Amino acid sequence: MYRFKFTDDGKGQIQIDGFIESFESNFSFWSKNDYEVHWLKASEQLSLGNNVSFITSITNPNNTNFIMTWTCYVLNNQLVFREQILFLDDLPFKLDMIEPHNNVSPYESFSEDGDEISEWITSE
Repeated sequence: MYRFKFTDDGKGQIQIDGFIESFESNFSFWSKNDYEVHWLKASEQLSLGNNVSFITSITNPNNTNFIMTWTCYVLNNQLVFREQILFLDDLPFKLDMIEPHNNVSPYESFSEDGDEISEWITSE
């Protein structure tokens, strides 16, 4: 089980089973509603078996070099979540602002330094 929401004080929150993490969302480019609509569309794609990127903080992509996300991969009938900073200049693809949930980097278990990447796993 997972969910994204905004708390009464305007902070974002992700829950993955019993794990809860707060995050700050920037509202200069997207509104609270924009994030929520994006999360719903990403969840719809996830239910179809597609890997997705839940953007949690974004500023104008023409004026920044990164966005904050929780990426979710569908692997072996499980959902594998990881918090990521997507550096726009390092992406192997152009940032898709029409379908922003498609901004998913390929799955890798280890960082380029050889460290295991932190993940949270839940059932679909």
